[in-house]
Amino acid sequence: MSRLPLIEQEWVKVRTSNLKYYDNIELFFKNPYGKIVLYKPAGMKFTDESLKEKPCLGDLYVKPDDKIRALQEAQRGFSNNFSNSIINQGTRKVKEELISIIDETLAEPRAGNLAIVPEAMEAIVAGYSRQPSVIKNLALISCTDYTTAIHSINVMALTVGYCFYTGRSRQETITIGLSALLHDVGKTEIPREILTAPRNLSNSEFQIMKEHPEIGAGILATYSSELLSALPGALEHHEKLDGSGYPKGTTDISEIGQILSIIDCYEAITNDERPYRNSMLPINALKLLKEEVDTGRFSRRIFEDFAYSLTDFSSGPHRKNIHPFLAP
Repeated sequence: MSRLPLIEQEWVKVRTSNLKYYDNIELFFKNPYGKIVLYKPAGMKFTDESLKEKPCLGDLYVKPDDKIRALQEAQRGFSNNFSNSIINQGTRKVKEELISIIDETLAEPRAGNLAIVPEAMEAIVAGYSRQPSVIKNLALISCTDYTTAIHSINVMALTVGYCFYTGRSRQETITIGLSALLHDVGKTEIPREILTAPRNLSNSEFQIMKEHPEIGAGILATYSSELLSALPGALEHHEKLDGSGYPKGTTDISEIGQILSIIDCYEAITNDERPYRNSMLPINALKLLKEEVDTGRFSRRIFEDFAYSLTDFSSGPHRKNIHPFLAP
């Protein structure tokens, strides 16, 4: 290993869990004497097998100029190996990698981090078409620390399942799935103490929280047309058909907004365990959502299709039987 001088600059820490994807990036670590040392040159590759034999035990860094490129390599590497990773590593390991990548992607969305997310979404949809039960389980694997990244991945997995159930085209599934994955991107600019408050938010805190849809839409508006398709989902996922939602209180809501409003709510109340309230069982969550449907806040058609998509009771939208929960 060659030693490099400790340059007075902001070295950027990267996720060691993504190490096998940083093929063309120089990686560095800090030795016990505080010197930045080359860990691997660009072009050197790692595999799951080599990392098992010799795992990386310390923090890794890249040069500031390589920050975005390193994240893009991790995103692209994950996308290219998605199907093989499911077969070789299992759904839990794949979800751990996806959480790591999405968490890092959402860290600085205005810095260009989101540009390559559509490629990851295409890989996930392709993987779902080959192994639907496996991908669907992404939303069922519990995690100890519930974060925006985990919530977004869960909502995306449930949404892709809904899209396949309702017979959407591949491109439409990618678009709606992308919207689901990025629907909460505005929360990256909400203070952490509000996002993780172990209590009900005060009125003033809730007003700040309610800004995240417009913040998210503003972030996505800075990207190319491929990400602009996710803008309605970010802006409208808290709107309600009776006008009682936010940020605008509109009743003119896109279909993507209507889909995500239901799935976002379902995922949060079934997974987000808080000190002041318990998460709900799926059947109780569906009962609660059905009450919202009956009062005109959610689309009945979308809700019913989503409820069916959660089960193996029927293979598609043209069911002959009645779901026990939805029976009169």
